[in-house]
Amino acid sequence: MATQVISPLEVGLPDQSAPMSWPAGAAVDPAVVDETLRLSELTGLPFLCVDARSGEVLERTPPDFFEFVPRSVREWLGSLKGPGVRELSAGLIFYAVPLQWSDGQGLFAVGYAVDGRSGIPNDIVMMAAERGWSREQLQTWASSQPAADASLLSRLIRLAADQLQTHAHEQALRDEIDLLSEEIDRTYEEISLLHDLARNLNISRSPRELAELCLDRMQELIRAEGHMVWLHCCEERSEFLAAGQLPFTEQTADEVISRFMHANPHRPVVKNHIHETLSGSAFPGLRNLVMVPIAEGNHRYGWILSCNMRDGREFGTSEATLLNSIATILGTHLRNIDLYQQHEELMFCFVRSLVSTLDARDPYTRGHSERVALVARRIGQELKLSEEELQTIYQAGLLHDIGKVGVDDRVLRKDSRLTDEEFEHIKQHPIIGHSILAELRNLHEILPGVRNHHENYSGGGYPDGLVGEQIPLIARIIAVADAYDAMRSDRPYRKGMPLERVEQIFREGADKQWDGKIIEAYFAARDDIDQICQQYSPQRLIPRRVADWASSH
Repeated sequence: MATQVISPLEVGLPDQSAPMSWPAGAAVDPAVVDETLRLSELTGLPFLCVDARSGEVLERTPPDFFEFVPRSVREWLGSLKGPGVRELSAGLIFYAVPLQWSDGQGLFAVGYAVDGRSGIPNDIVMMAAERGWSREQLQTWASSQPAADASLLSRLIRLAADQLQTHAHEQALRDEIDLLSEEIDRTYEEISLLHDLARNLNISRSPRELAELCLDRMQELIRAEGHMVWLHCCEERSEFLAAGQLPFTEQTADEVISRFMHANPHRPVVKNHIHETLSGSAFPGLRNLVMVPIAEGNHRYGWILSCNMRDGREFGTSEATLLNSIATILGTHLRNIDLYQQHEELMFCFVRSLVSTLDARDPYTRGHSERVALVARRIGQELKLSEEELQTIYQAGLLHDIGKVGVDDRVLRKDSRLTDEEFEHIKQHPIIGHSILAELRNLHEILPGVRNHHENYSGGGYPDGLVGEQIPLIARIIAVADAYDAMRSDRPYRKGMPLERVEQIFREGADKQWDGKIIEAYFAARDDIDQICQQYSPQRLIPRRVADWASSH
């Protein structure tokens, strides 16, 4: 028996044998598709993803589900605010759920079922006719469809929609937690960076060292292609440090900063889409940037800059805030260095004035204090002392005899040998010097050198009668330097000793009058010490920062 095909004329339709299809090139949001599939899984019902405005079907599950959305249903969808069921007189029940991920685009998950009371609805018969089904195919399809009840469908899709909404809410919370976790991680890294910077704000640490630390951590925290720290340091020096790929050089960095800097040069600058502007044409390869001045108050010390965010992202407040925090710490550090150097200059001027005061009272010893300071420092270098310790030794050498300002002029300027009584009087000068300087907190470290440079290593010295290692190292060093210059210098009552005689006395007095290790250090540096004293001139100013006096002469 031949299969009888349903004719559209039997159900009053024009002949439309071609099946319905999706619009060509229609873009479907994956989140919308997932939501539609999720509804089908929760309910066990078939669904179409429908654009209520055009009636287009964008997705269907299962794939062979009839695409059938009458105009009356489309009009109903336009007014639907939540899950709903609509029962048509033809025996069809439509159910629909607004898709929350459609972002206001009017997309719905729509399906239909038969009520099972009125046979096969005419609308289904017409769809079968459109698709060229035989009566047997239609009957097979109809027999596979369970009868549905409108109230049960309504409860089912509402429960599914509620669960879907709960799932979406949970997902939103998870996404928010993930974002918060990322933000916490980022904040921790930023705090860690700022902590590292604060921990390294030692006045002896150079600005370059701190800038290199900043640059390393900036690469970890800001996903940009290039980073720069440009320091305009003290004494007209400039430090240009870069990491990654910068689309400009050190020579053109000033042009970039000048072009994009605000009228207020102390504010952070964020510029995106630079390559799309007329200004950006002067800097090929520069897409966006964030730059922050390194400043403290009205003092500006340079710039920090990051440019060309990766993955097409833009710079924003978080990057500007981080760089601003880094720049503030760097600016504060540089300002502290400035203030420290100013304080050091002031202290040096004070020390120089004290030495000049002593020189004015005792012209025969003019230059003695400076030479002792330089010789003591060279011996300290031979002993591998730190730069800070060498500076302390140098200052102690300058001021070791400052107590002589309290000695009677008749004794201080006497051009013949001192009597025992006069010698006892002049032996008070270490105690007087200690008393003069004791109130100056910044000079506390030099006090042992001032007070104890006349102690003997084997005992019997003054003023405290210390022995061996009881004598502070700084005092043992100055004792050798003081003796060297005293023996080599001319006095009104005698000529200075030749070097050979001085060194013979040193060998004989090692581990007796002087520490043997200090005497060994003297002999190791004897040529440099002799050159320092030969080239010394009291008319030449002492360098402000005596890093290596000998090398400057």
